[in-house]
Amino acid sequence: MVGCITRLVPQKGVHLIRHAIYRTLELGGQFVLLGSSPVAHIQREFEGIANHFINHDDIRLILKYDESLSHSIFAASDIFIIPSIFEPCGLTQMIAMRYGSIPVARKTGGLNDSVFDVDDDTVPLQFQNGFTFLTPDEHGVNSALDRAFNYYRNNTEVWQQLVQKDMNMDFSWELSATQYEELYLNSVARARVAANRAQ
Repeated sequence: MVGCITRLVPQKGVHLIRHAIYRTLELGGQFVLLGSSPVAHIQREFEGIANHFINHDDIRLILKYDESLSHSIFAASDIFIIPSIFEPCGLTQMIAMRYGSIPVARKTGGLNDSVFDVDDDTVPLQFQNGFTFLTPDEHGVNSALDRAFNYYRNNTEVWQQLVQKDMNMDFSWELSATQYEELYLNSVARARVAANRAQ
């Protein structure tokens, strides 16, 4: 099951969310969306999609905000799609990973800082935690979503290892603070060495 919990606004890539609904169906998956839009024409568009799938077993659009339901969707989803056009920070991917839902995310902003593609050999294995795409178009979504489905269906053991790794990822300030402190202390030490050489 592919989950998506978001405000339906242009920043969040609503055209890509719409595409992901249909692509998930083509791939034989299920899709659930929780969210609403303050933009009238976007809300109407998604109401139309919801009505189109009203009796469909594999697609459900719940066009409102519901904190309690969001936790159930995070927990039930195997894959979580976050196709933002821009994302200054982003917490959704971290919440999804904590619940064991693998992110499919566009490489932008905070998503690019926290979701690292499982097929990117330039990223150390311990940090590879999801599926990413760069171009904000249907081809980009397809490339990442198709690979996620392929892993889920054909590499069960690798998928389960990925789920376990994602659930144990540490995005806390404790780790970040320690890294910043080490960086600061190293910078101070280098500055002292440089100052001593200059004397």
